[in-house]
Amino acid sequence: MNNELTSELRSQIRFRCPTCQKLYCTDSASLASNPIEPSEFECFSCAEAFFLYPVKTENGLHRTEKTNLVEFSQCPKCNYLKPHKQDECSSCGVLESKYKEIQKLENPRLFELDQKWSEVLANLMNDQSHQNFLNLAQSHMALNFASQKYMDLKKNIGADPLIEKYLQQIELRLTAMIQTRFQAEKQLRSAEAAKKYSILGWLRTMSSKDIFKVVSLLGSGIFIFNKIHPLFPNLTGLIVAATTLSYGLWFISLNKNNI
Repeated sequence: MNNELTSELRSQIRFRCPTCQKLYCTDSASLASNPIEPSEFECFSCAEAFFLYPVKTENGLHRTEKTNLVEFSQCPKCNYLKPHKQDECSSCGVLESKYKEIQKLENPRLFELDQKWSEVLANLMNDQSHQNFLNLAQSHMALNFASQKYMDLKKNIGADPLIEKYLQQIELRLTAMIQTRFQAEKQLRSAEAAKKYSILGWLRTMSSKDIFKVVSLLGSGIFIFNKIHPLFPNLTGLIVAATTLSYGLWFISLNKNNI
């Protein structure tokens, strides 16, 4: 009985969370199969992740260490993932700070989009950051640029349901924009056609007498205006001839109607 209890106690390991110092006691099977590699745990109290090493410290507890997560950002030129605070890209060698200064001067819209994309990369789980980026891309008619950003991210970190979600949103936004533009162009063509046919319809309803009358009066008005302000001095003879002819045909049509 005592041997069984002793062996059971030996199989138990104790350790503390390195953040909140909460004491844990668990079975040694929780350690990694490789005695050199640490196991990763998450504290139930403070929700911080930490590493548990298969070695004991001076106080008899197993060694623990905070998990240092490395944050990455994309190079603004080649989209290569690099450490967040590293200025120089190890892939293309460009300095991010200098590149952004030049980009801000040459293409302010692209610079603004890249800034929003940086906010997305800083917290991929924040849906509002994604929506802000997509709204800005749509306002700049740059949804294809946004799609390329997500495709590059997919190549770097692999297939992810979150990336697919926003790629589908981009596709829906593009479809809606195309449909809206198509409807606007269709309405414009309909309005132009209606205007054209209304003028033709008005001309078709006029009789020859009315047409001669309108041309005569219009020619007289142009002739008088051209005498006061000679805008078309070379066309005076043509205007007089057309007006005289229109008056003659108008009178002839009046006589025919009287007969």
